[in-house]
Amino acid sequence: MSSVDASRTQDAMMAAARRYSTAMAAYMDSGDARQLEAAYEAARLALAANVTLSDFGLFHFSGLRERLQAPGGSGLCLDRAEDFFLEGMAVYDMALRGYVSGTAKLRKEVAERRRVEEELRDITFELARQRDELDAEVQKRTAEIQFRAEELECKNRQLIQTNQDQSNFTYALSHDLKTPINTIHCFLDVLLEDFEGELPPDAAGIIRDLTGTAQRMRQLVDDVLDYSRVVGHQFTPEAVNLQEMVQQILQDIDSLVVSAQAKIHVGELPVIMGSPFQIRVLLTNLLANALKYRKEGQAAEVSVGCGPAESSGRVRLFVADRGPGIPVEMQQRIFELFKRLHRYEQHPGSGIGLALCKRVAENHGTVITVESEAGQGSCFSADLKLQEKKSE
Repeated sequence: MSSVDASRTQDAMMAAARRYSTAMAAYMDSGDARQLEAAYEAARLALAANVTLSDFGLFHFSGLRERLQAPGGSGLCLDRAEDFFLEGMAVYDMALRGYVSGTAKLRKEVAERRRVEEELRDITFELARQRDELDAEVQKRTAEIQFRAEELECKNRQLIQTNQDQSNFTYALSHDLKTPINTIHCFLDVLLEDFEGELPPDAAGIIRDLTGTAQRMRQLVDDVLDYSRVVGHQFTPEAVNLQEMVQQILQDIDSLVVSAQAKIHVGELPVIMGSPFQIRVLLTNLLANALKYRKEGQAAEVSVGCGPAESSGRVRLFVADRGPGIPVEMQQRIFELFKRLHRYEQHPGSGIGLALCKRVAENHGTVITVESEAGQGSCFSADLKLQEKKSE
């Protein structure tokens, strides 16, 4: 405390002492009970001036001594002085009671705060423990996932290499088979052309059957070559105008369209993203099948169009016909290699076309599906990625 503050405190105490002595002397002289309020007020001001209880007692006894030493002091004055002092003490008593009450409340609050702090500390330790356990579990799971991802990536590379090797092997084998088949077919044609008149009828029929067999073998080899090219074909997606491509394919298979007396309905087709080679394979096989497998004695009717797909950014391309339909139990098997619904004599083919379509769909991140009812025709569809529109 500075000297200035100490001086101010001393002055306040002296002023409080004078006020108390003056008020007590007045009450002792008059005995007016209303003047006891002065004792209460003097004690309140002394308490406000930070006068301690012992100093307040000194104020009282100092004032009392002065009053008794003055002429006219008596025992009655002592009784009045005692009343006055007790009235002042009431102020300090109330202050002390409030202090005790406040101290008890403060202690209770401190104890509660310590309890809460201990709970928070326990909770913090528990959370830290759980966090460490979770971190350890996350690290373990991350390591497991990373290991699994690396394992899958390795297997995927092996699978890609296996597919590529299979495609290369199939292509080489088919290519090597094609030459002798063409040679056989050519020799059979020469035999029929040069010696048909000299051959017995049965021998000529056998040669014609062999020619047909060679032709089927050549078609099978061509289809296998197409399949191997699709399997091993790695591509970067590019824009494919379906409208133009369908028109080109219909021109290429015009003889089949004419022989089937077909009615072709082509809707508005968009530009998609994919492999032009593979999309052409897909559409060519679907259109050829729709024209080939028609109800006996009736003209073929085929529809090509697009509709909304389940995923955004894609469109559902479909090829539908009004043919005899596909039995339910065969609707999945027809996409397997060499699976056929009819004998070759009924409908020529190798049984590879729809397997090619399935592979093309898979290469484009989708699947090919069929909906068919007996006597109502079939509808093949696949969801393909639309070309993104450039913002202007």
